[in-house]
Amino acid sequence: MALISGVFALPILAQDAGGGPIPVSLATLSSILVYPERDAPAVAVTLNDTHLDAEIAGVIAAIEARVGDRVTQGQVVARVECEPYRIKVSRMQAALEAGRSSYAFAQRQFENARQLSQKRSISQEENDRREAEARTLKADVDRLSADLQAAAYDAGKCEIQSPIDAVIVERIASVGDYVVPGTPILRLLDDQNIEISAKVQEQDLDSLKSAQSIDFVSRNARYPVKLRTVLPIMETRLRTYEVRLPFAEDRSALAGETGRLRWILGRGEVPADLIVQRGTTLGLFVVDEDKAEFVALPDARMGHPAAVDLPPETKVIVDGRYQLRDGDAVRLP
Repeated sequence: MALISGVFALPILAQDAGGGPIPVSLATLSSILVYPERDAPAVAVTLNDTHLDAEIAGVIAAIEARVGDRVTQGQVVARVECEPYRIKVSRMQAALEAGRSSYAFAQRQFENARQLSQKRSISQEENDRREAEARTLKADVDRLSADLQAAAYDAGKCEIQSPIDAVIVERIASVGDYVVPGTPILRLLDDQNIEISAKVQEQDLDSLKSAQSIDFVSRNARYPVKLRTVLPIMETRLRTYEVRLPFAEDRSALAGETGRLRWILGRGEVPADLIVQRGTTLGLFVVDEDKAEFVALPDARMGHPAAVDLPPETKVIVDGRYQLRDGDAVRLP
């Protein structure tokens, strides 16, 4: 064998002993194409992994959900002792009623003073004093009303509700614990809204964006996914980008499940074993009117699949290709 351009070239054989057409076998191009895959490490992540915290200070009176329970949005899952907050609401209501009474009296006095002032039966200074007193008491009423709203809001936080449909995965606090705002009580996991997070090499991003199909593969299970976004931040050391992909079907992997993101490149390639060399050129043989035609593949490399720009119904010579030359007559055995 001769060495041409660093690649061993196979010797070219003549036609069969009788000088007639060379027997070959054929296959359509579409049936032999291979579609190269790319992959990247990936993990299934939930969109909501929530620590449910206390919003007021107090003693935990009850925790009404256990680990593993499924809860719905708005469902009460814990309670904080509420009597101090109810008392505060009652006190604020009483203070507001007293303030409204004082304001109503001051307003009547101001109306009387204004009428007397029009008859010049009272000084302007006294009229202004009563008006200022009424305005001050009106401001007190507004403040007391806001205080009552705040007290009622705090009392409403005695019942701790789930903000989402989720599963209880951890119980952090216990009944009888004293909590303050921000103390975690339960951990909730949203197991319905899950997507894939994968780290994709910079050079593979374009192929992922144009991929015909993308799957998350884990524990021999394959889940179709679709590309949602590429985060505009590159991990400098590995030169990777994080991509997010929701599941394309109703079924999804479990949160935290690891695997590989795999996608098929959009353009099929000719298998490496069908590529032959003639002269310094790599290519493959096809049939054109009972004759072998050598089609050059400019981007081909020996031992690697190569892209080809031919119709899918093209008849490719499979057996007998090594002894062919361009233009040789061929026949089916």
